Amino acid sequence: LEIAMSFLSLVAASSAFSSPSVLTVGAPVRTPTGLTMMAKSESLPFMESPEHLEGMVGNVGFDPMGLSTPQNIKWMREAELKHGRMAMLAWTGYVAVDIGIKFPGEKYAALTSFTAHAATAKYELFLLLLWVGTFETIGFSQIYSMATGDSDRQPGDFGFDPLNLLPGNEDQYKLAELTHGRAAMLAFSAVVTQSALPGAFGIGKETFPYF
Repeated sequence: LEIAMSFLSLVAASSAFSSPSVLTVGAPVRTPTGLTMMAKSESLPFMESPEHLEGMVGNVGFDPMGLSTPQNIKWMREAELKHGRMAMLAWTGYVAVDIGIKFPGEKYAALTSFTAHAATAKYELFLLLLWVGTFETIGFSQIYSMATGDSDRQPGDFGFDPLNLLPGNEDQYKLAELTHGRAAMLAFSAVVTQSALPGAFGIGKETFPYF
């Protein structure tokens, strides 16, 4: 009897330290002993989900390098949205040029998206850099105030909704924009890489459809 009671005591003690069988992205989980455990990441189940990502649109607990913190998370989301938006425009423009939609003029007629950089870097891209720099300077004060907590502005919010689509659909459209932006960043990297392969390795085509 004493052996049986000892065995049951050991089982009870060990079960107190057992983690739950399923942990989802959410707030920290409290164990029966009162210890607090971080929830597991939905995208990387072998890692913990950063608590400061909770409640953010598109959160799947993905930050394997620990780049985000509670202090810089708004700045990081602003950067993600900005790069995603630019990538969506960039992919569309890249493919549009390669299917024949180009500026008029002999200079641009024979260019592909891949060769356009070298041909336009000294003038057109320099002017574009000035335009981008101007807009970045104008918007910097809003972003800085948001990052420091001096304003309640949400990351990526410039009040641009000419068709009034957001009211009643904010979560849906914000998630769609974030998802498409993430996909576009991968897609633009891929299309540029594919365009470089023919010259480097003789694989595929430099222009649309790139294979």
